[in-house]
Amino acid sequence: MTLLVTVNEAKEDQPRARDVKPVIAVVGLAIEARIAGTAAMIADGDRTAFLLRDSIRRGARGIISFGVCGGLDPKLRPGKVVIASSVFAGKGEAYQSDLLWAEELLRMIPGSGYSPIAGVASPMTSFEERRDFHATTGAVASDMESQIVARIAAEFRIPFAACRVVLNPAHRILPRAALINIGPAGKPGLRKIGGSVLKDPRQLPSLGRLAVDAFIAVLALRSAKQRLGIHLGFPHLRSRRPLNCLIPSAPAAYPM
Repeated sequence: MTLLVTVNEAKEDQPRARDVKPVIAVVGLAIEARIAGTAAMIADGDRTAFLLRDSIRRGARGIISFGVCGGLDPKLRPGKVVIASSVFAGKGEAYQSDLLWAEELLRMIPGSGYSPIAGVASPMTSFEERRDFHATTGAVASDMESQIVARIAAEFRIPFAACRVVLNPAHRILPRAALINIGPAGKPGLRKIGGSVLKDPRQLPSLGRLAVDAFIAVLALRSAKQRLGIHLGFPHLRSRRPLNCLIPSAPAAYPM
């Protein structure tokens, strides 16, 4: 089920509309929702779009795709923060992120990169698949929520951004246990993962490496959130002077 988790919610006797925060962070995992620390929506299927539309109609002013991602560019290592210049959502379908928001994210997170990313329906499991996808689309990383964020933002003509931290690099092959579907509320199914390991203990070294990568990525995500503050760098709460010098020329998110 898709959950809307609001940190520091309004009191129960206040009008429901006041529970809506200016920025909705769309994530895939419970730990990402805790780190986001604002109104965090844990994505799961079509209901995500329904709840995003409802939040926008009730006053949300921006959406950000926030969390970890898989690397597609072989140069990216665990812990690298990527700010999306655009989101590739399918063949011939790409969306430019909000320029002012991207500028603010880059300013607030030193060392972050600015490149196209992709929103995909399922993880890419081989290095060859990631390499070819990167070469075809220009996307340097992928996750499973950014395409939803980009489409809904375009539908309502509101700003969107994506702030993602690389967890598994392009060359790292994910073990079968890591590909088991995330359970309700964005939590891994530990019993299923344990069962997969019992069936094939040879996964353990790869799972150990993945755990190290995850630790690095989560630390980087926490650090990014601390820098961004409660509204995740959203620049449209008050006027900001553009910082165009921070933005290089962006490559297309798909072949033109």
